[in-house]
Amino acid sequence: MFDTARWTVPAPLLQAATAGRDLLDDTIRRLTPEAVTAEVLRETGEHAVRLDLNFDGHTTAHLCTDAEVVITLDLADAVRGLYGTGARPWPSLAVTTPDPDLDERGIAGWFQDRKGVARSVQELLSALKPGDRDLGELAVEHGSDKWGDLHWYTQHYERHFARLRDEPVRVLEIGIGGYDDPDRGGGSLRMWQRYFRRGLVHGLDIARKNVSGPRIMTVLGDQSDAAFLDRLGRELGPFDVVIDDGSHLNEHVRTSFHALFPHVRAGGLYVVEDLQTAYWPSWGGHPEATAGTSMGMLKSFVDGLNQAEVRDPRGEGSYLERNISGISFHHNIAFVEKGLNAEEGGPAFLRTLF
Repeated sequence: MFDTARWTVPAPLLQAATAGRDLLDDTIRRLTPEAVTAEVLRETGEHAVRLDLNFDGHTTAHLCTDAEVVITLDLADAVRGLYGTGARPWPSLAVTTPDPDLDERGIAGWFQDRKGVARSVQELLSALKPGDRDLGELAVEHGSDKWGDLHWYTQHYERHFARLRDEPVRVLEIGIGGYDDPDRGGGSLRMWQRYFRRGLVHGLDIARKNVSGPRIMTVLGDQSDAAFLDRLGRELGPFDVVIDDGSHLNEHVRTSFHALFPHVRAGGLYVVEDLQTAYWPSWGGHPEATAGTSMGMLKSFVDGLNQAEVRDPRGEGSYLERNISGISFHHNIAFVEKGLNAEEGGPAFLRTLF
């Protein structure tokens, strides 16, 4: 039902990039150097240099193959640079320097033109070792509305996601954007793909979307269909992060949470955006965010965190009471933490002491 083959190459690379060199080399051989090279080139994009990649004694030329600048790098080092946690890979560099065809600017003009060489080299090396860029900057660059437009969410995402940034996470975002236009939307998926440089990013939308990119997969489906969401979680999860930026209808938010939260890993996060609709009746909300609203659901989880203080200590509690370990609220957005909530309550005699 879902294109699980999409992750045949990137998923093993994300895991092997931080392992020993022998394991990484074996992984590249198993996946084939050609398939791994194609993944590396998808990550780096187009550049005005020639990139020679070596593996097992063979060298292949890529990008601008007739360029004067040639950067030579081991294929495994390129993978480590993209997905590993060490230093930037150090390639060998060769620059063809033909005799200058001097114009009226003379030798000074020739040197000025040569500055483009350094720029081209640096752009490729930066692509081979992406830096930790600010999430707000990435949102603006990729056209996500999570910062600087309708919402101011990225500061909160930075706080909660920082510990996961360099991990091989699986991310699911409900709502790709662009409404019914198949060629619009996907800004947040591209933002997450750059933020989680070792992450696999899934986008779910009720409309078909033509969003492509390294480590991005789109899924066609309805977030109000609990059975569909359960199948999605079983086949593409478990997820480290689920973000609900979908319809924002209260009933849909509740259905999605109950269907997908069991498919979030321990230590992961479930995020609900645009909670203002919990107070809007036309969206299924209520001015007091009562029990049937998305905010009412989230408020009930706060009580669940402390059920050990009031329930029979021999009881197990509900699934959510046992598996929600924390909740953080910010303006119009909430983060629900998945984890074992197993602390014992206070001694029973304290409840009636006064």
